[in-house]
Amino acid sequence: MLNNMPVNDIKESNKRKIMFITIGIICVISIILAIVYQVSQLETQVPEIKEEKEILDFKSIFNNELNEQGYPIKSLQKFYEDKNLVYTINEQKEKVDGKYDIDVKIPLININNQTAITIDKEIEETFLEKVNNIKSNEEEYEIIYTVEYTAYINENILSLAIKSTLKEGMKAQRVIVKTYTYNITTNEVIDINEMLSIKKLNKSAIQGEINRVVSENAKQAQSLIDLGYKVYERNLSDEMYKIEKVTNFFYGPNGALYIIYAYGNNSYTSELDIIPIK
Repeated sequence: MLNNMPVNDIKESNKRKIMFITIGIICVISIILAIVYQVSQLETQVPEIKEEKEILDFKSIFNNELNEQGYPIKSLQKFYEDKNLVYTINEQKEKVDGKYDIDVKIPLININNQTAITIDKEIEETFLEKVNNIKSNEEEYEIIYTVEYTAYINENILSLAIKSTLKEGMKAQRVIVKTYTYNITTNEVIDINEMLSIKKLNKSAIQGEINRVVSENAKQAQSLIDLGYKVYERNLSDEMYKIEKVTNFFYGPNGALYIIYAYGNNSYTSELDIIPIK
């Protein structure tokens, strides 16, 4: 039959075939690209989750100040007599496009005592050295780094919490929280057992509250994991959830106690579990 078709008709028919094939190839490529894009979005983005009131309340207390709450501070030997018991010793705000964006306020416990000196050294090694490392960074991505703090005095107990955020290029953002609780009468660091004793709190009850909050947040995270999102997965059998293993806690406004699980301390995540105990 083709032999009987005019030459022009044959050419037109071939053109139509080529056009249809080309359109088909373009459609297939478009579908593949759309699938790849959707997968990449699942891997790099997590839907915005409404933060619990406890986390929002905790984040709101970082004002870079010592809050004495009306408690008289006994005479202490300070490094700098004209400075507060906790104050900002290093403040930097600097941005270099394509390299780094730094906004930090790093505190010092202004007590001339070996325990306080040890804490101050750890703060410097953890937060100030990070600033120096970022500034000398030769990587081809921008680093965003912030540090802020809050400190409260409840009777003779000074509690300091430092929170930083770190975003390195395309890596997930980290939220890091470090806390220090210090008896300004005995010049000793207070651990969780002593803190619970001071607050006259029942260990079993607090353990139950830790289990409840972490389990609820683990279920929420798992629902996102099931949908294909990459989020931090809690291991409920981890020893860190036992009350006696708690190291991060803050004795804050009006005597409120916060037990803090800042997973960004060891992983690239901004996930926090906050257990407030009034």
